[in-house]
Amino acid sequence: MKKHHGFTLVELMITIAIAAIVMTIAVPSFNTTIQNSRITTQTNEMVSAINLARMEAIHRGTNVSLCASSNQSSCTGSNDWSVGWIVYEDSVAAGATTTVAEVIRVWGAMEGSPSMTASNSATFIRYQSNGTLGAGRTLTHEISGCTNTQQRVISISAAGRVSTAAASC
Repeated sequence: MKKHHGFTLVELMITIAIAAIVMTIAVPSFNTTIQNSRITTQTNEMVSAINLARMEAIHRGTNVSLCASSNQSSCTGSNDWSVGWIVYEDSVAAGATTTVAEVIRVWGAMEGSPSMTASNSATFIRYQSNGTLGAGRTLTHEISGCTNTQQRVISISAAGRVSTAAASC
């Protein structure tokens, strides 16, 4: 009696059919996982920038601001934060305009065509030398194809503390 090694054609076809069924079920769930990971990562990047600005304002003893920036060297004057942003030493003491004295760190545009906008159409966030804002701010971050609670709300208190929360799209 001969011993045969390997798979028969029928066994191979059954294995491929089972794999196709499993992939059909798994791929949509995997897309949701990718979207959840993307929204979390992008939100955490903004929170890191906000915390860096606060820390640098206290450390330097001067105003440090964040603003939307598409060229990573100057403020766009826009409320569209998805194009990227910069943290910089701000030479303006108060008011609505900002002047970039020294760029501290830059972040490029976000992947996946998300939207991130600040409350009251704020184009910058300015920390004072004591680490406070003077007025609270809220940023809303949403990825394209947002479903369920994939929207994130980043809240900054007047005292400068940052918190995040999931929200419905």
